[in-house]
Amino acid sequence: GATIMKYYKLSQDVYAFENDGSQDEYITEDMIRMTPSEVDKHINPKKYMTDEQLFDIYVKSLKPLTRRQFKLVLLENDLLGDLETAISNIEDTTEKKRIEIEYTESDKFARTSESVKTMFALINQTEEQINELWEKALAL
Repeated sequence: GATIMKYYKLSQDVYAFENDGSQDEYITEDMIRMTPSEVDKHINPKKYMTDEQLFDIYVKSLKPLTRRQFKLVLLENDLLGDLETAISNIEDTTEKKRIEIEYTESDKFARTSESVKTMFALINQTEEQINELWEKALAL
């Protein structure tokens, strides 16, 4: 199996050394040996994250959609007309113009973009539904 390393930290940095003592000369006295639970947290950070943190990482990992992918996925899920209608029904003129520009002029749509969030909110899509659409769109 893999050699178990010994882990030390120095301020925010983590150092791993061979367990057999062959690298002990590199361990300085201001390095602090990490506990087994600190080591596990360092190696498997996702195990210790909240659902919100994991969700946030997932959402940020979604690549932007091209204009084509964005519109096609809306069309295929019967949401394109709904969105265009919803945008034209925005009461606040400045907001309406802003979303119209974002919708009609963007080449790319980022999952985390505020205007994209607004568009999906207009057609009552939940975060989970948006992610599902996004995954489908990335395959188009």
